[in-house]
Amino acid sequence: MPNTIATISKELSNFISSNILAQDVLLTPETSLGNLGVDSFSIIEIVLFIERKYGVVIPDENLTPENLKNVSTLATCTYNFLKN
Repeated sequence: MPNTIATISKELSNFISSNILAQDVLLTPETSLGNLGVDSFSIIEIVLFIERKYGVVIPDENLTPENLKNVSTLATCTYNFLKN
């Protein structure tokens, strides 16, 4: 399956739902991770998942609140690194 924003978003949602959030928490691509209580340690876990899964390194300067606000922005950021 090719890496598209939609497939990356689905894989990120699955990872976050399975490893970060409580079982009954609803997550959509647009749900604010901050509003769900995702803290800085969890963000590091998510970034490490992205880097290992997709073989990319996301530079610190790209770890901005704008890129980390929800699954959709994370997926778009990841996809942009995969294109380069």
